[in-house]
Amino acid sequence: MGDLTALGLSPDEEAAYSALVASGPSDGEQDAVLASLITKGLVGRVGELYVAVAPDIALEVLLLEQERLLRDARTHIDDLSAAYRSHTGTPTATLVELVTGAGAVRQRIDQVQAAARTELRRLVKAPYGDPPVQRAECRTVYEHGVLDVHGNETARMLPSLPIHLYLADDRLALVLLSEESAVLVQPCGLFDTYVELFEALWERALPVKADGAEALVALLLAGLTDQAVARQLGVSERTAQRKIAALLQELGARTRFQAGAQAAIKGQ
Repeated sequence: MGDLTALGLSPDEEAAYSALVASGPSDGEQDAVLASLITKGLVGRVGELYVAVAPDIALEVLLLEQERLLRDARTHIDDLSAAYRSHTGTPTATLVELVTGAGAVRQRIDQVQAAARTELRRLVKAPYGDPPVQRAECRTVYEHGVLDVHGNETARMLPSLPIHLYLADDRLALVLLSEESAVLVQPCGLFDTYVELFEALWERALPVKADGAEALVALLLAGLTDQAVARQLGVSERTAQRKIAALLQELGARTRFQAGAQAAIKGQ
């Protein structure tokens, strides 16, 4: 069952309404929850019975109301943004914002990832923060040693990256300078440079696929532990160890990185 709290229903109201929809009219005693559902137009009375109003009618009305409130909120955000820019001196003064403090950086990472509507793009140098929010598609280039693919994320890998970067659509860029400092950039020439940098690195990076020899090669080049390799391949740690040993033997390599590099050169 979906969550209807976004339409302004409490969990108790959703449960009571769902029960009426599933079981039909009820002659139960009216309480605060039923009274609220009646007020919101989700439940009506027929004689002594409480009857659920058809969901495609009642819930659609609530949905339209929430959409109106969101439009009003967007207008208010635009007004607040204009007011904020007015006291900075020039409209371009807020295109680049310095963020300091570990807590503030952590908050900006969450905000930028959550703000992506269609695509989140990331260059990941170090394990800062949580996995990407799964509301949007995500492309990530990982630096050697920090590969950690999640959900609907499409990942590639390079031995090293110049910066740690988050791009939310074509609207926001967050460049991490350290765990305690970052720069937030809005669309401008600098923002375009970050987009071009990401796309250039994405084209150069080695794809990390869900299975097959290419996936194992990429994971070896990423320098992951046996446990991490097993997690990314979706196999047991022992199975991962056997696959790695077989690849080392096949290539005549002494180290994992050597095996990965040789396999990549040979196009395996």
